[in-house]
Amino acid sequence: MQAFRSELEDITNPVVAQDILDLERKIFLYQNGKIDNDKFRSLRLARGIYGQRQAGVQMIRIKLPLGRLTTHQLRTIADVADEYASKNLHATTRQDIQLHFVSLDRTPELWARLEKDNITLREACGNTVRNITASDLAGIDPKEPFDVSPYAYEMFQYFLRNPICQEMGRKFKISFSSSDEDTAFSFIHDLGFIPKLQNGKRGFKVMIGGGLGANPYLALPAFEFLEEEQLIPFSEAVLRVFDRYGERNRRMKARLKFLIDELGLSAFLELVEQERKALKVKYYKVNEDILPDPSISEFIPYEKVILDDEVKYQRWLDTNVVEQKQEGFFGVYVKLPLGNMSSYLARSFAEVVDTYASTVDLKYCDHFL
Repeated sequence: MQAFRSELEDITNPVVAQDILDLERKIFLYQNGKIDNDKFRSLRLARGIYGQRQAGVQMIRIKLPLGRLTTHQLRTIADVADEYASKNLHATTRQDIQLHFVSLDRTPELWARLEKDNITLREACGNTVRNITASDLAGIDPKEPFDVSPYAYEMFQYFLRNPICQEMGRKFKISFSSSDEDTAFSFIHDLGFIPKLQNGKRGFKVMIGGGLGANPYLALPAFEFLEEEQLIPFSEAVLRVFDRYGERNRRMKARLKFLIDELGLSAFLELVEQERKALKVKYYKVNEDILPDPSISEFIPYEKVILDDEVKYQRWLDTNVVEQKQEGFFGVYVKLPLGNMSSYLARSFAEVVDTYASTVDLKYCDHFL
């Protein structure tokens, strides 16, 4: 326990430290019959702790906004997987990382270890705004009108721990695509944003009310062009309307897509427009420099490799390497079978990235809360 308290001392944000202490206290109360199962379930889910079918252990979901992390953070997650979990990192379709077979008693300590390196579990599960995803090409896409990364990241910051989205009727999913090719799949999200330029002004095409599941819905266009300053106020108004009018009793009907289907898109957007008038934040200027520029590794001379199979190499090159908008640079896709990566492989991969690719200094990443 003393080690756990020492971890907390290294967390500079008092709100985060208190959140972890509250989790520890609620676990104690739950285990002593002072909190019922339903109330505790809601609390732990909002802190990224998900029950497994195996008794006595939990799945931990780590929230990675935009699916990005530094190599230092990747090594930290690998260390945590070794100490608290099954030594496996599972990457999800929503750009999170999940750890399995974690004891409930150890989750506060695990969370504190991660927060020392600015990695959060908060609102990775539960009836909250889930991880905000973005195109894997954001910032390097030759077809993008502008980089959506700072917009997605500021939206993540704005809604994290925001009282308006802690106990909604159901989860809420948001994506940012980098171009009209919609590589972040706005059409299956509650809110999906596609960047646009209009007369030199930045804005977004807004898609709303999409979702998969047993009753899939394609998102509908809410705006062909929403000015960038209205991005966050509009999203907040949508969340407030969803929270107020959305289904609370029938879980299977509690997603935004069903509310829009019931009211009709025009009527729903009218409610959103009325809600926007009551917001304290009516304009929100995104800081385009909130995310640090990557540092580029020095070019490392290499000897020409003699390939055993030129055809196989060319096939890999065609399907796994993409040219960036930054002249002379390329992105490389690395596939994870079933999304799984051992902690050993994670550390080895971090070494490859540090050696050959761009990196970000952790001291600039204190905004990961």
